[in-house]
Amino acid sequence: MKSKVNVINFPDRIKQRRDEKAKIYSSIRDEIESVLNKYSRYYNDEWAVVLAAGRYSSMKLQQIEGTDSSIDFFKKCIETQENKNLNL
Repeated sequence: MKSKVNVINFPDRIKQRRDEKAKIYSSIRDEIESVLNKYSRYYNDEWAVVLAAGRYSSMKLQQIEGTDSSIDFFKKCIETQENKNLNL
């Protein structure tokens, strides 16, 4: 039986790409939330900003992913918020 001393471990490119995408998606999410918060403060109307952002996101997501996936996404967002409120 040969020794495994000469084994070369290649980098996991799939995991690296997945991690890079996760970082980019988190960055985009955080930046968009920051912009929306600024609009809410500037116009002093959080309700209008929330409705505009929700309308845009729900309509675009439905076009990209379809109705069922979009509804599932929004349900998960709501569940996350509900769980966050429970842990306060």
